[in-house]
Amino acid sequence: MKIKKVVREYPFTLTVTLDGLLAHFAVAFTSPTFAIFAALLTGAVLVRGRHTVTRMVVAAGIRLRHHASFHRFFSERRWEMDDLWKGLVELIAKKLLDPNDVIRIAVDDTAAAKTGGKIHGAGMVFDNRPAARKGWNLRWGHTWVWLTVRLRVRLWPDHTFALPVQAERYRSQKECQKTGRPFLTKPQLALKMIQKVVSWFPGRRFLLDVDGGYASGELMQGLPENVQVVGRLRHDAALYALPPPKRSGRGRPAQRGRRLATPKGYVARRPKGWTRVELPNGDSYEVQAWVALWWSVFRKKPILVVAARHPARKSGEKPGPVSFFYSTDLTLTPVQTLAEYDDRWSIECLIHEVKERMGFEDPQCRTEAAVDRTPAFLLWTAGLVQYWYLAQGAEAPSVWRPRWRPRAVHEPPSFSDMLSALRQEILANRFMQGSTSKDDLIQTVRTFIESAAYAA
Repeated sequence: MKIKKVVREYPFTLTVTLDGLLAHFAVAFTSPTFAIFAALLTGAVLVRGRHTVTRMVVAAGIRLRHHASFHRFFSERRWEMDDLWKGLVELIAKKLLDPNDVIRIAVDDTAAAKTGGKIHGAGMVFDNRPAARKGWNLRWGHTWVWLTVRLRVRLWPDHTFALPVQAERYRSQKECQKTGRPFLTKPQLALKMIQKVVSWFPGRRFLLDVDGGYASGELMQGLPENVQVVGRLRHDAALYALPPPKRSGRGRPAQRGRRLATPKGYVARRPKGWTRVELPNGDSYEVQAWVALWWSVFRKKPILVVAARHPARKSGEKPGPVSFFYSTDLTLTPVQTLAEYDDRWSIECLIHEVKERMGFEDPQCRTEAAVDRTPAFLLWTAGLVQYWYLAQGAEAPSVWRPRWRPRAVHEPPSFSDMLSALRQEILANRFMQGSTSKDDLIQTVRTFIESAAYAA
């Protein structure tokens, strides 16, 4: 019934392939709110340039409703982003993941630049984007922590896609004191999101990919038992040997063995211990691997330590610098550990695409609810666009490309390709939709022209 109401009130909003997806999320809204949600989703897909709420309304072709109702959707209406995230994860697990496979997830954080002193929670945050000058890596804005699912599909088995499944805004201690919220660090926010997603799929196994900034005891020691971790290791990490066998007699058994050399010192003492391996992507590395305890982070849980470097390309040349990685899953080989961490590049690509194509930083909302919801809604929309494209498989629409942008037939699609395909689907549906009268035809053409102008 909610879908029919949307089609009746906003006749240019849905397409044949989209209405079934939106019906999956209808339970999260009342009928009036669901209609606004569907219109904003369409506008978020169609609009080019700044993704402000007003521009999304114009791109969606909405004429009969005041724009304030769409702003109130984010600032006042009663709905939860977790309902949208859960629905998206369920779709991904059902259509794109094998029931017996490990669910591969990744965590990262990024800065969202803002302008204006009235935006709730904005402050000086670290931005890891390349800066023009030293010291220019601080921006006025927010910091967001993202959780993504990393997956591969049959058509492109060698390419990893990162689909967002959770996002939380990091709040400073000063903001938490003002609002009465408990302060959570970024690792604690990541743990909160991971526990939430894991609770939606009891019995499934997870493999978490993190960078060095999340190697924290407050995250790692709180993870569920069915979550294993792959990440980057500090070169000066305090490692210990495994505890010796328990001896007979009285006394507490040892929880850890003797102190080992740091990872950097360990490989320095074994200059001939390197083994050459090749990753699935064709990159060659020299590796050393051993098992140890990283007591300050994982306590009694052993990890596989992997040291890796690029080999010398010719005689007389020095090998590349050494990097260190770890895996709590001791069944993984050094090659598999490096390959899993190498797949982190997919979330970096997602961050770039969502900022550039979906306007993650564009909304200038001021109230707390709108500040938390609007960017998360745009990120969720990006995940839905990816799911819509990948779920169609071989039936996914091909994207027209100009001659100066050639692409091999089997090259994996970028997020821009997926977004362009969905835009074509929506615009074609609008133009081909039948009209019962001349006035309806004029209205259809006028709305199509306006939407095409914003989507061009």
